[in-house]
Order: sequence, then structure tokens, then C-alpha cells
Amino acid sequence: MLIISVILILLLSLLIIEKRMLQKSIGSMNLRIHVNGTRGKSSVTEYIAAGVASSRPEVMAKITGIIPSVIHNGVIQTVDRNGAARVQEQVNILRSAFRKKVKTMVLECMSIAPELQKLEGSIFQPHFYVITNIRDDHREEMGKDIESQADAICSAIPANCRVITGESKFIKKIEEKASAGNSTVITAGELDERLREKLPWGIFPENVALALTVCREAGIDPDLAEEGIMNWIAGTKSPLTTMLYGGKKIRFLNAFAVNDIESTESFIGYWKEVSGHTDRITVILNTRADRPVRTDLFSEWIANNRDSFDLIILTGNHRTRARYKLSESGFEKEKVICWNSREMRSPVKSLVSTVSDGAFVTGIGNIGGDGFHIINELR
Repeated sequence: MLIISVILILLLSLLIIEKRMLQKSIGSMNLRIHVNGTRGKSSVTEYIAAGVASSRPEVMAKITGIIPSVIHNGVIQTVDRNGAARVQEQVNILRSAFRKKVKTMVLECMSIAPELQKLEGSIFQPHFYVITNIRDDHREEMGKDIESQADAICSAIPANCRVITGESKFIKKIEEKASAGNSTVITAGELDERLREKLPWGIFPENVALALTVCREAGIDPDLAEEGIMNWIAGTKSPLTTMLYGGKKIRFLNAFAVNDIESTESFIGYWKEVSGHTDRITVILNTRADRPVRTDLFSEWIANNRDSFDLIILTGNHRTRARYKLSESGFEKEKVICWNSREMRSPVKSLVSTVSDGAFVTGIGNIGGDGFHIINELR
């Protein structure tokens, strides 16, 4: 019994020490910004960090998006992740930031479950809480409809901070939740036409406007913030690439990370207009068994817009379910192709042998698993 009591005392002591060290790490940062929302979190996090770094030293950003990474003073480093994503990863990043004497931290929210979103906020204690937008996604964890998902995101709004958002549909809900915790809400307006004309194709003006608003509210000189963000954007890659392979010219649009229907439609429509493509397209739907609702939603969307597509290529570990849903809806079986391990050994060759010259192909659904493999092959 004495031994158990000693062990419990030691564990409690370690927890107290751990909490104090974490509080010390967070307290050393004089500007803390937490970025949440459905779409555009990674881009907005990058833009904010670039804008703040234009006039402040020792700025770090943690990106959760396609490839988890840390940006410290403009240098990108991939985060080594063993197993599934956990909030502990954010804690480790905050400790690293403290050791590196970081003064500004821009942290993309990595949690999906509502209670974990709240936990992140309570740990980080941000001065600014950014909500990019609210779209229908992650039904498994955040609720079966967009109202529930809006509640999940808004419930994580910390007390006594400034909330900055580009979301308009749920602005009243955001204001109510913020007011309950003595937080204030600031809405980002539209980007002025002068800056819009400077943006490369594929950069969403609303994300830039949101980042500039955050920088302004944080006391960053607007001209310097704009210069920093525009310089960062100039170094980003376009999601639309052109392949010349096997005598064929194929355009590929990477939309794997755009996980909700509304944003996917907008994203594809935008890039079709930019590229001048007016015909039907081929879709690679990458599926995940741990995202079954997403599989069903994208399959239904494809079936409801069948005249827009030439072929549907199914990849990932939930492709059998997608094929079933498409068949159930009456989608033409001859237009649906399942890629197995043989095709995935060389997805570029498989794609070239499948589509015709001049094809416009877009990857949708999920970036994980086969999506990563396809993108790496295309690079």
C-alpha cells in the first residue's frame, strides 16, 4: 500500500510539473493565434505566419493539412508522426517553440472531435481564434448535419479572446458563442480589387482577406503584412498540372484535400474556367474506410451529376462501397473503374492508358493513402 501511495504521489508531482512547464511555454509567447474551420485552415495559417513574420522575429506556424509540418522563420520542416494524430503532437510543438524562443505561434487546429477542439483551445489559450468557414464535413465526428458541425466549431471558441472569421452563414451563432465567453467577433471583409488582380490563379481571395485582417488586428503594419503574404503566395505551387506522357496531354487537378461537396464543386468549377476546359471530366475518387459518410456523399454527388463525367476511377480501401453506391444509383457500370494494387504500382501509367488525349482529370475525396501515392507519382 505504501508503494502504491508513493507511485501515485510521484505521478501527481510529474503531472503538476508538466502543467507548469506547458504554462511557461505558452506564457513566453506574446502572440498566439489558433486557426479552425472546415476549409482553408492550412493556407490561412501559412498566410498569417508570413504576414506577421514581415515585422516580427521568431514566428512559428504548425500546419496540420496534407503533410503535417512546422514553419519557423520561413523554413518548412515535416513533423514526424508515429501513428494517428493526437493532441499531444500540439503540446510537443509548443514545447519546441519555447526552446527556440518563439514569440508568435500560429497553430492550425488539428482536432476534429468537438471535445478535442475545446481541449486544444484550453491548452493553447489563444489571443486570436480564427474560423475560416463552416462547411458540411466530418459527419462521423462532428455531427450529422451542418448545424451540428457549426455548433462543434463554435463550442471551441475560447473565452476572453478575439474571434476573426470569414464565415457569414453562421455569424450569429459565432457571435452568440463568443459573447457567452466574453470574446469579441471581427468579420473579415472582401479583398480589395487591387490585391485580387495580383493573386495567382487558384489563390482564394477570402483566405488572403482573412489573414490580412488577423495581421491588422494583431498590430502588424498592413503594407508589410501584405508584402509578406504575397511573397509567400508567389512561392506556392498550382494544384493544376499538365502531363505530357505516352503521346498524350493530360491535365490533372489535385482536389484530394478538398473534402466537402460544396467546396469541391467550387474548386473544380474555378479551375475548369481558368483552364478553358468545357467538356466532361474524369474523376479519381480516393476513398477511406474510416470516412464512410464521405464515400456515400461523393458517390451520390457523382451520380447526381453523371453528365459531367467521362470516367470514374475508384481508389482507396472503401472503393467497393463507392462502386456499390454508384451502381445502386444507376450510374453506368462501364464508366466506373476500380484501381487495385496493380494499377497503383504506377498510377501515372495507369491513368495514361485509361484516359484519352486532352483529358481533364481531378482527384477528389481524400488525400490519405492512395491520394498521397498518386500525388507523389505526379511530382
